[in-house]
Amino acid sequence: MDLHPLLLLFLQVALVIAVSRLGGVLFARLRQPQVLGEIVAAVLLGPSLLGWVWPAGFTALFPAHSHQYVDILAQVGVVFFLFLVGLELDPRLVRARGRGGLSTGLASMLVPIALGVAFVLIFYKSLYEGQSRSYRGAAMFMGLAMAAASFPIMARILTERNLQRTDVGALAIACAAVNDLSSWCLLAVVVAITGMQGLAHAALMTGLAVLFIGAMFLAVRPFLGRLEVIYDRRGRLSQNVMAVIFLLILASAYTAEAIGGHALFGAFLLGWVMPKGTQFVRHLSEKLEDYTVVFLLPVFFLYTGLHTDMHLIRAGGLWGFLGLIVLLAIAGKWGGATLAARGAGMPWRESVAVGALLNTRGLMALIVLSVGRETGLMPPAVYAMMVVMTLITTAMTTPVLHYVYPRRLAAPIETGSPTPLPTLAGESGHAPGLSILIPVALPKSGGPLVQLADTLIGPDKAHSKLVAIHLRKPVDHEAYRSGLDEAAVTHEEALAPLLAQARARSLRVEQASFVSRDVGGDIARFAAAATADLVIMGFHKPVIGKTILGGTVHRVLAGCHTDVAIFVDRGFRAARRILVPYLGTAHDKLALDLAARMARSTEALVTVLHVVPPMRGGSTQSADGARHAVDRVFHAPGHDLPVTFRVVEDESPVGVVVHQAQNADLVIIGVAEEWGLESHLFGWRAQRIARDCPSSLLIVRKHEPKPAPAPEPATTAS
Repeated sequence: MDLHPLLLLFLQVALVIAVSRLGGVLFARLRQPQVLGEIVAAVLLGPSLLGWVWPAGFTALFPAHSHQYVDILAQVGVVFFLFLVGLELDPRLVRARGRGGLSTGLASMLVPIALGVAFVLIFYKSLYEGQSRSYRGAAMFMGLAMAAASFPIMARILTERNLQRTDVGALAIACAAVNDLSSWCLLAVVVAITGMQGLAHAALMTGLAVLFIGAMFLAVRPFLGRLEVIYDRRGRLSQNVMAVIFLLILASAYTAEAIGGHALFGAFLLGWVMPKGTQFVRHLSEKLEDYTVVFLLPVFFLYTGLHTDMHLIRAGGLWGFLGLIVLLAIAGKWGGATLAARGAGMPWRESVAVGALLNTRGLMALIVLSVGRETGLMPPAVYAMMVVMTLITTAMTTPVLHYVYPRRLAAPIETGSPTPLPTLAGESGHAPGLSILIPVALPKSGGPLVQLADTLIGPDKAHSKLVAIHLRKPVDHEAYRSGLDEAAVTHEEALAPLLAQARARSLRVEQASFVSRDVGGDIARFAAAATADLVIMGFHKPVIGKTILGGTVHRVLAGCHTDVAIFVDRGFRAARRILVPYLGTAHDKLALDLAARMARSTEALVTVLHVVPPMRGGSTQSADGARHAVDRVFHAPGHDLPVTFRVVEDESPVGVVVHQAQNADLVIIGVAEEWGLESHLFGWRAQRIARDCPSSLLIVRKHEPKPAPAPEPATTAS
């Protein structure tokens, strides 16, 4: 039964959205760009897989007569996406790197273009003859496709690896901006050249193009500035302003297409002339991104999949050509960018990393390929090989970068390689300095966390160190845009309260910020890199019935090879009265040590509460052991700190602690099953002591290194 064309289109779009989303999630788990998974999933819906394993189903779902509707909707999506790409590109990205960024960016374009043109010149008869309407156009499109670089995907990789503020990241961003701008200008030129009909027509098209570009900069750009003023006055994007923006996008695309260029260049140019780095542009991006990325782009991926038939490669015996295309693409883009970066004075390792980043083609190459296919300049078999090349070079970026330029080489700590500081004071006395790592998720938590850190550091600030990091999980739309400006804004906003509190207390703070798919694991790795003695982090997202020591907190507790303290803020102002419940575990001894540090610097009154079961043998011995542990910490040679030691017999240790906490500003308590405080990734048992305690809590866990395995006994030969 044939479906109505509209119903069939609805079904096709729904299917590709669902499949591409699943593919994106899967590839994200494999630490690949989400957009790569979406493209691969959509390609598999085409004749390459679905049409091969289930021909009848493929024909029913994607009959030939329905392709025209998909194609048109896909082109609309690409027009809006290219507007967003132009919106993201800021000329300051190139100016910041000066001649080095410009020369490296141009070299990373010219070398692959030359190799692509040479490939067509040599193999035109074998691959193109009779299937391409223009010899020169085919060569130029092959060169452009090999030279393309995906600024959005590359910038996302940089942000996730915290490279955006390094020399490698800055140069790669500048080069990618040069690549994108050059690609769309050259694309318009190539389309115009292939469509020219004599010198008179060429002169007319050139004149119209100059007028169009001049009008965009001299008339449209000032008008967009007025729209920004309207936005600033009202504080929001009204529907009327959005309607004007839509009309401008469509008019720019229409004009570029009408004068003999391409609609994509018109949309990109409008985005390029928009004001940069403003709240107006950021809000406009957010308005357009979700619809474009979630609805329209998957349709373009479906367009790519429907026109990509891998069986043409197999049937034509073109595997050798495919391998050659991949090698030329890598050698031209990666090799050209590497040599240019090296020539600009960058060390070899960093130069290779820049080349690997620019080798990311992604959506940009696919868009160029789609234009080449539409204009009849790229045969189906060559189109399929170029799609495969695009997927391979995009997929290889992350693993290659991990090997060539691992995270440790881009450590964002400002002082370089930190030296280990002494461990926390315990039975051996007071340590002269302390290194504390503070991960910040919620900005308002920064101030109280610095207060805690300051009381632990005490007067010896010269030998102590604070490291503040802001880690955030990637936002969905960042799979398709740089997110660099947003990352910087988020970093400043997140750490502002912490830094203000630190300045008021004359504390030296090192800071870093990056996107992370594994926040808990990255905190643990960062603590090791910073040689931190203690990690202090807040708990901010209470869920009814869910354990506090779950999720990200659990990953930190389980993965950190250092001591950890989880702060539950209930109006913390100062630690004048501190309660330390004590059972005798290593975690409780860490709680005693932290309380003693605070007492030294603030003269806080510390009460140690030892709860034992009533009328049972061993209670006296347990209390004596607890008293001895308290004396070793608070009455060690060289200092004598006031402390109150109380022994309470009760069947409910948790109830006693909750009751006694009413008279405390801060409760410092070790992780223990007896307190109902256990670390579980997916814990859903309510923790009464954390839930009902009226005062602020500091839940601590002592890192206990695993003992080295005993050496095997030596054996002697008989």
